[in-house]
Amino acid sequence: MASSDVDRQHTFHDPRDLTPFRGVRVSTPVHGVLDRFGRRGRSPRLRRFPAKVERAVFDAVFRSQEPERLVGLSRSHPGWSGLCYVLAGLLAYRSHQHAQAAELLQRGLAGENEQAAAQFAADYLGAWSQWIELSEGVSVEVLFSEEAVCLALAHSLREIGHPGEALAALAPLPPSLPTTLAGARLAEILGRPVDVVSWTEGLTNRDDLAAALLLLRARVLRSLGHRADAQNAVREVMRRRRTSLVLRHAAMTERALLLVGVGRRRSLRRANDGGVRQGAKRTKDAEVRELWLRDFERLTGERPEQ
Repeated sequence: MASSDVDRQHTFHDPRDLTPFRGVRVSTPVHGVLDRFGRRGRSPRLRRFPAKVERAVFDAVFRSQEPERLVGLSRSHPGWSGLCYVLAGLLAYRSHQHAQAAELLQRGLAGENEQAAAQFAADYLGAWSQWIELSEGVSVEVLFSEEAVCLALAHSLREIGHPGEALAALAPLPPSLPTTLAGARLAEILGRPVDVVSWTEGLTNRDDLAAALLLLRARVLRSLGHRADAQNAVREVMRRRRTSLVLRHAAMTERALLLVGVGRRRSLRRANDGGVRQGAKRTKDAEVRELWLRDFERLTGERPEQ
């Protein structure tokens, strides 16, 4: 893929007035487990005198929520195969069955849809949303759309160890911040930090998605040795007061790693010049820890036990 194509597809500038993205959730691993048992939204009402296949698909999606039933319907009604496989894949994704979800979603994208299936999606799936993980601990609620399907597919492929295919799954999507975050995480996994830096150039902390992307930018800049730019990215994460506390803690950790790295380089330089000065009262690690403790106390009002 050409560099210009990559830059165009993964820019965070979204020119649309309306997007399928709704809420953003930043969670710790414990909250991520508890979120599996979250409440589902209310299902729409089935219209009077529906066709047999319409009723069967409706029951499979909103009542039984069993992917296997939708797979059976896709085989018995080829004109509905695309929609049924996609819906089955999204249901499997909700259950964290990523291998099954990836297979079903790929089949759905390659399947066919007759007019009745498209009308079903328009009538019943307009408010059907999905929480999709973009990066570790960062999820976005997406209404039923191509973006919901491709982002879920990309996450499932990442989970089963196919980051290259996952990045390719994002290629058809229009520019958006969620797509950029998902793509940047995959680029980091693939060992392409320069792409992450390019895609996030000029980004500011306007919401938690942007803050998560800035943290990713800081991490790859640190890996490239660009510590000053990494520090700027961390400061931008900390600038907005309403940034998620989880992301602020991650930013403090990243800042500590940057400071420790600087301290170690200076220590090595002094050692090469003849050793550390005698009588030094505090080590660099102690200074970094004290800085982290002050930040933690300022954010939470409590000072952790030492």
